[in-house]
Amino acid sequence: MMAPPAINDSAPRLRLAPQVLMPGETISSLVDRQASLWGVSRIDLMNQVDPPSALGRRDVDVRLPLDKFLDHYATKIGQTSAALSGALAHYGSHIVFMSYRNAYCPICFFEDAASGYTPYFRLDWARVFLTHCRQHGCPLFPWPKTAPSGFRRLPHQWFMGQGPALDDCPQFMQDLTLAKMYAYGIRPKTPPSIDAWRRVCHFEEWLYQRSVGALQICEQRRGVSSLEQEVVHRAAALAQSTRLHGRLKLEGRDGSFEEPRVMTFVMDVGKERADRWLELRGFRSIAKRRALMYATSFDFMDV
Repeated sequence: MMAPPAINDSAPRLRLAPQVLMPGETISSLVDRQASLWGVSRIDLMNQVDPPSALGRRDVDVRLPLDKFLDHYATKIGQTSAALSGALAHYGSHIVFMSYRNAYCPICFFEDAASGYTPYFRLDWARVFLTHCRQHGCPLFPWPKTAPSGFRRLPHQWFMGQGPALDDCPQFMQDLTLAKMYAYGIRPKTPPSIDAWRRVCHFEEWLYQRSVGALQICEQRRGVSSLEQEVVHRAAALAQSTRLHGRLKLEGRDGSFEEPRVMTFVMDVGKERADRWLELRGFRSIAKRRALMYATSFDFMDV
């Protein structure tokens, strides 16, 4: 039996300054902000807070019983466990895999930095059934500075209060320009792409308002299980149908979009996942998941 990885007791101990969880922020975002500030990885920081959690690569955004990491982390940053637990997802199956959880809204980040705050990742952006920003009406994009583990490194300029402009992250500025075009109605341009984009946003909002794929227990979740199962079943079936040929096929509809970075119908070839939620959580590409939402919408609503 292999021995567990050794804990690096010689690593410098971090002094975690008191931190405030921003509205809608995930715990992993708060951890990533502190790790970025110290110039260490998420796992390094977790190792110093609660070594067993770091070794298990546990998902810090999902509620777990007897959560020692949350208790220890809350103490180290001057918060209470109760204050942090409200940011956790109750349904871990409803959010994308931790290593793929890098969706962000460039306009939200811009506004955070312009207001003097360090930009942070929202829990809503981790939803399986949400690929656009509900506040700005623009696509969510993958954060370019993401490690394979899912750790999202933030530029030090943002910790220094130097505003949203980034010289060392041109991809952010490109994402911001494109996001504003969608928010202002300049993009998309072609009628088929306009219809596809509107349909995706309409469908995702329709699901959101009905608590389909909601992340936390709430009154609105009552009676939603039947619809949720139908949506998951159909979306997973469509995803599985692409595994052999690597393309999402739409009967009688145009399977293209003018901006592949926003929506693409070219999928990954591979084995099907037995669990339907796992099939949906395993989309690394937001653009591909958005195309899946578009295809699924035709079975549930007319726009």
